[in-house]
Amino acid sequence: MRDARAALERGDFHAAEAICRDALERGQDDAVVWTLLALALRPRDASAAAAALGRALERNPRSVDAHFHLANLHREARRFPEAVREYEEALRIAPGHASLLNNLGLALEGCAAEGRAETRYREALRADPVHRKALGNLVHLLCRLRRHEEALRHCERYLQLFADADATIWVDHGICVLQHLHDNARAEASFRRAVSLAPRDAPSLVNFASSLMTRGDFAGAADALAGAADEGPLQIYALSLLALARAHLCAWDGLDALHAQIAERIARSAPNECVANPLATLSMPIAPSAQRRVAEAWTRFSLPSEPSIRPVALVHRPKLRIGYVSSDFRDHAIAYLLCEVWERHDRTRIETTAYSIGPRVVSPLRTRIELAFDRFHDAFDETAEGTAQRVRDDAIDVLIDLNGYTRGARSEIFAMRPAPRQVSWLGYVGTQGAPWIDYVVTDRFAAPDALQPAFSERFLHLPDCYCPSDTRRVIAATSGSRADAGLPANGFVFCCFNNPYKILPAVFDVWMRLLAAVPGSMLWLSPGDDATVANLRREALARGIPAHRLVFAAHVPLPEHLARHAHADLFVDTTPHSAGTTANDALLMGVPVLTCAGETMASRLAGSQLHAIGLPELVTANLAEYESRALALARDTQYRFPVRHGAIHPEFRSDARFDRPVTANG
Repeated sequence: MRDARAALERGDFHAAEAICRDALERGQDDAVVWTLLALALRPRDASAAAAALGRALERNPRSVDAHFHLANLHREARRFPEAVREYEEALRIAPGHASLLNNLGLALEGCAAEGRAETRYREALRADPVHRKALGNLVHLLCRLRRHEEALRHCERYLQLFADADATIWVDHGICVLQHLHDNARAEASFRRAVSLAPRDAPSLVNFASSLMTRGDFAGAADALAGAADEGPLQIYALSLLALARAHLCAWDGLDALHAQIAERIARSAPNECVANPLATLSMPIAPSAQRRVAEAWTRFSLPSEPSIRPVALVHRPKLRIGYVSSDFRDHAIAYLLCEVWERHDRTRIETTAYSIGPRVVSPLRTRIELAFDRFHDAFDETAEGTAQRVRDDAIDVLIDLNGYTRGARSEIFAMRPAPRQVSWLGYVGTQGAPWIDYVVTDRFAAPDALQPAFSERFLHLPDCYCPSDTRRVIAATSGSRADAGLPANGFVFCCFNNPYKILPAVFDVWMRLLAAVPGSMLWLSPGDDATVANLRREALARGIPAHRLVFAAHVPLPEHLARHAHADLFVDTTPHSAGTTANDALLMGVPVLTCAGETMASRLAGSQLHAIGLPELVTANLAEYESRALALARDTQYRFPVRHGAIHPEFRSDARFDRPVTANG
């Protein structure tokens, strides 16, 4: 059979098949011939190959090669339990065989038995310390399990042993460097190397693009993602990240079509295949049910299925112990909203602990946050397992996730179930689709009962509003002049300080029609990079609006930003991702907010706050109503200045005042 083996080695499967069949006709009817025939048949007919291996095992039930190759066929067909059975049978015949142990590990991963898979990879490396595939598979598994420190150690060894490392190893290296060493530049270099080796590989491109987006290079990210292969489990993810990068740039050519393509692919994909960026989908015009499918697929794809810490029971004690986990205990929107909540917890009934998983910072707000908690634990350099064990040791009753699927999150802490009740609040305004999150804190406007099927978590409805506010935040003593803000002295000012990625063409069309209908009016927007500003001005010109009527606010500290709201007449919200903190800022400063609420929780954030302060008339249900109401408010000069300071057009009037702050309890 030397000639058949040689033909297989050079890829001449037809020749190998002919040699094997000739041997069978000449009476050489043994396991070796049938196994080689199976290998020749495998590329074009897996069923025939399996049948040939069955014949081989009839001739010799102890043929290690036949068991091995039959197991490989099962694994490639995703029949993982059958593959495990065949690999284990082969190992009973040839114990300690490194390649058998390695492939058994792959099959066990397919069965979601990560712990057993890790054991097999390590056994393979004990049998053969330089077994390339076993070492690479161990790195990849540890990386996927988010054991980044350990994974990085093995990855560095792999790169020392094998100079021709492939893209997968470089992606794992970049992830581990980013997560363990927090070295963004070095991680980006690893991802760039992966892309150079596999220019159309979705995992390489997605990680490379994500690293570019982290430092604000949305144009580079969009260029990279445009080359992603139109196949594989991360293809929808690549498209969703591409859509988000273009939205950040306000580069709208083809964006509506891209959103439609993503929604269609999510709808027709199998549950495990609709892996998209969950955060990106919150700002896309897709159904709440699709957002849940994406979140559940992402949870299954990205997080370990065998948590190492088991659930704990709720213990009744004099004080409820609440833990908050966040990467944003710093100058960040979440901290701006929550700081007063932490300070006002009833210490006679509640003990609070913060678990800070974000970088260490020094600032007045950070000092205030640390003082607001009974205990503040810096877990930035701690492993997820270490933090989860600490939560368990602290006997936390309710653990609150303030990140969800946002940058800096460590969802694996919650996957280990260190607390008896686990809750999502504020940082992520959608479902996480994760079995370890029991509740989402919300309210009956932001998440009405009809939306419950779109969430895996149960709604924990607050009586008024999901969104707190820090009424003790510092506001600059003076707002300066309109000229200081780059605005004309006169004229109605529409403003929207939402992140530019929330601005989509449909709402921008409305804004441009408003500017056309209200002479002298201006649109005041949040700061953007040069490309974003240029794109928005070009889009305005394309709709007949001079570019100078779009004014972009400068970056200033929060106290100055709050004070300059005095120059705005009406905050016009975005949809389908509405304003959260920015609406809260505007309402705190007495600026009315006009919003358009949709089906998703993300589209109903500003509407929730408006209902809480008694202004439901500023919540519209569609863009036509939104446009007509904005126009009515802006056109009536009798109410122009009172609108800015708290009154409203009689047609939409309520008894509430705009200067009533949205407080911590609604």
